[in-house]
Amino acid sequence: MGFQELAGVLARMSDVLDNQSLFRSEIRSLRDEVAALRAEREAEAGRQAETVRALREEVASLKRKFSGREEGTSIDFPPAEFLSSPLVIRSGGEFLGVQGKGHKHFSLEAFVQLIERKESAMITVETSWKKQDSHWVLVVRVDDREKGREQNIILVAKKTITPSRNIVTEIIRLNIDGNDAPDALLLTLFRQLKTVFNG
Repeated sequence: MGFQELAGVLARMSDVLDNQSLFRSEIRSLRDEVAALRAEREAEAGRQAETVRALREEVASLKRKFSGREEGTSIDFPPAEFLSSPLVIRSGGEFLGVQGKGHKHFSLEAFVQLIERKESAMITVETSWKKQDSHWVLVVRVDDREKGREQNIILVAKKTITPSRNIVTEIIRLNIDGNDAPDALLLTLFRQLKTVFNG
């Protein structure tokens, strides 16, 4: 192979390498663009989910208030501290609660929202509150028209100060369709709540 031919081959190889470098640069640029679009889409989906959640809470809150007014009864509603304090059960003298990511605790408010999330075109969820001495009673009625089934839940809770001086909301009774839930069932419920809360 003469010098001229060798020079031609080297020139062609140089062109190929230049083109590859250009393609790589374009691919990198496209990847960055796709990643940015994906991040933007995820952020928008997160904003929409937050808006929907806030609207659901607002609707549920209005429903609770107006259902009390329509019946002509005085509206009982627990204070914010009671609803937002850690929700616990007492088992073997110990207080057990559910802690989520970032040390966020599961509250009675989160429990009610979890129940109200079941509401759909075929499922009606009604919640009402009653003050009874130092306790608060939450009454939930779930009507599943698709399955032709109605479920009634009564939850009785009170404000408790633990030995370590923490203010908590303690479930002292949970009744489902006329049957009081035993401690073992409450423990199972709290384990499931932990999975949902950290999901």
